[in-house]
Amino acid sequence: MPEVTNTHKVGYILKLSLINLIGLAFAWYCLNPLLSYKTQVVALSKAQQKPFQPPSLLFPAVVSGLPVRLIIPGSAIDIPVDRGYYQASTDSWTLSGYRAQFAMTSTLANNIEGNTFIYGHNNDFVFGALRHYTPKIGAIALVITNNNHEFEYDFMRSFSLAPYDTSVINSSGAPILTIQTCTGSLNQWRTMYQFNFIKVVSPDA
Repeated sequence: MPEVTNTHKVGYILKLSLINLIGLAFAWYCLNPLLSYKTQVVALSKAQQKPFQPPSLLFPAVVSGLPVRLIIPGSAIDIPVDRGYYQASTDSWTLSGYRAQFAMTSTLANNIEGNTFIYGHNNDFVFGALRHYTPKIGAIALVITNNNHEFEYDFMRSFSLAPYDTSVINSSGAPILTIQTCTGSLNQWRTMYQFNFIKVVSPDA
């Protein structure tokens, strides 16, 4: 029987140790994903225990409608509102000598955001009264919609723009009402009367 030398013994021990080390590493590899998964599950479970707040409590229900009537009590304005469209062929907006127009590219009257834009002629039948009476801060304006909601706004400011400046139509943010009419000796300016949204009264309220 051949004699086992010290060199062979050392080699045998090293091989055995390496095998044991590989076995321990493999066992750790198999066990570690399970530990990681357990940690993730515990973290997810804690997150799920946080109170759930329904979106209806975070955001009020949207109430909106197409404007069909505009009332500004302080200036004796009470007029019907039609749909107003931009006509690219003539680079102009539809207008009426007796009614206001709601710009169909703007935002429906609503209680969440956006600019509800109503425009009309500077004559005695539409917005001519604004030539003689600029609303005071806090003056009320009412918009009645096709679904019978009544949106209430209060006046905050007025300013004039050049006819080609239409940026105000699509302004975002808190809901506002903008009324536009022509001003100036030659009607060369477009004056905006802007109102903050206050509340909406629904027909079933």
